[in-house]
Amino acid sequence: MIAHRGASGYRPEHSASAYRLALRLGADGVETDVVASRDGVLVCRHDVTLSRTTDVAGRPEFRKLRRTLDIGGRSLTDWFVHDFTWAQLATLKCRERWPRKRSVSAAYDRRYPVISLTQLQQLIELESDRLGRGLRLFVELKEPRFFEHAGLAMSELAADHTGSALTWMSFDPVILKQLRQRGEKQIIHIAEGGVGGRELRAIATYADGVAVRRRALFSGNDGVKPTSFVAKAGKRGLDVYAYTHRAENQHLPKALRSDGGDHEHGDAAGEARLLFESGVTGVMSDFPDVAVAARAEVLAQVS
Repeated sequence: MIAHRGASGYRPEHSASAYRLALRLGADGVETDVVASRDGVLVCRHDVTLSRTTDVAGRPEFRKLRRTLDIGGRSLTDWFVHDFTWAQLATLKCRERWPRKRSVSAAYDRRYPVISLTQLQQLIELESDRLGRGLRLFVELKEPRFFEHAGLAMSELAADHTGSALTWMSFDPVILKQLRQRGEKQIIHIAEGGVGGRELRAIATYADGVAVRRRALFSGNDGVKPTSFVAKAGKRGLDVYAYTHRAENQHLPKALRSDGGDHEHGDAAGEARLLFESGVTGVMSDFPDVAVAARAEVLAQVS
């Protein structure tokens, strides 16, 4: 069970507190996204912009760094991570991405600093020793072509980070192929949409696994009828990972939603059980305690 951005249902994503809590709730490892600072440090953030998940907008010393860039064909005005040195980024504090939906997490806003991938690796090592079990780290390289254009080659920056417990991930097959050619042995291709047989054959040439949204694993009007995807991927030697398990109604299939609104919690445990019963290798969850308990129930039924 992989904690998505840490225990991000309970603490601001990518904070040390979110990662630490996830591991203490029983996660086997954590997933992090990394972007690059101006001086080439890999930083635990999901976005190339900073305003949504840090306190940068309230920091007058960084006011002049706000600018407008073309991102993927659209004009975006914000603070961009690659305009900041690591020393500057380290002074920023984490904020909850969805404060109205996750008020429990938002209560911890501005308590925890932004951290680097190096710091997260150190945290994983310390928690592994404390908990007495091996822990894994899944690192998604975000927007590698954007950073390449900015003069920051993420494949080269990634070379500074090693370890048998580390798995690299990306939506971009180019950087994954570069990592494979360099000798990295644990690679996951993240798929945005549907993945057919031809795509799976191609992915199997440079990756060990494929991560897909739940809709690739289930179908039907109620969204809980299993597909044959796991079996198809398995024939090509690929492990399958499901993303992203969340507790709120708006993220659950219709059959598992509660009577409340979009932000109310539904039967997240039920969805986690379905995901594990589908045969996936791992589930990436914002609520690791829910997913861990569901996996235990599925394993107990099998035994």
